[in-house]
Amino acid sequence: MTAEAIFDVTAVLGARLAAAVGGPVYVGPPNAEDVGERTLCLFLFHIVVNQAMRNDRHYVARSADPGEPLAEADALPLDLRFLLSVFRSAGAGNGGVADPDELLTLGRAVRALHERPFVELPGQYARVTPEPYPMEEMSRVWGLFPQTSYRTSMVYLVSPVAVTAVPVTAGAPVVHRTDRPGRLLDAPVES
Repeated sequence: MTAEAIFDVTAVLGARLAAAVGGPVYVGPPNAEDVGERTLCLFLFHIVVNQAMRNDRHYVARSADPGEPLAEADALPLDLRFLLSVFRSAGAGNGGVADPDELLTLGRAVRALHERPFVELPGQYARVTPEPYPMEEMSRVWGLFPQTSYRTSMVYLVSPVAVTAVPVTAGAPVVHRTDRPGRLLDAPVES
């Protein structure tokens, strides 16, 4: 994966969820006013370095040829936390009663992520896991949007998502070496 890793993972999740709920998914903060016909929101709200994997070696393919050896690449493994929330079709409040469409939409989304708990991208698999989030932490997330009322939500962890440097390809083999006379700058001077 390259620098596009975060974007690619979000796009794959958005497409999977859109297929599950039968319509477009809004990707962005859940305080959006103009969501149109979208009933589901996917919001990347937290990115941290995966502490357990940050010093591990990461290997990537140099080309599309599966027989070619892998190359070690400098990688930064990340944990991405997404807030999955639903938009109410019955309007705000609804007398304190949950909208049945809201619960059905969330159920379809959860089932889609449970049935296929991996995001597969070239050279990498990332696991999609529902993450138990205490109400206090969920309140902090929703506190970022003071003008928006709470919506039924779940938190998902996608890990590891590696942002890698492009591997350096080996140059042509050395076929001729030319020695040049001179003195190395750090070499001791003989008297």
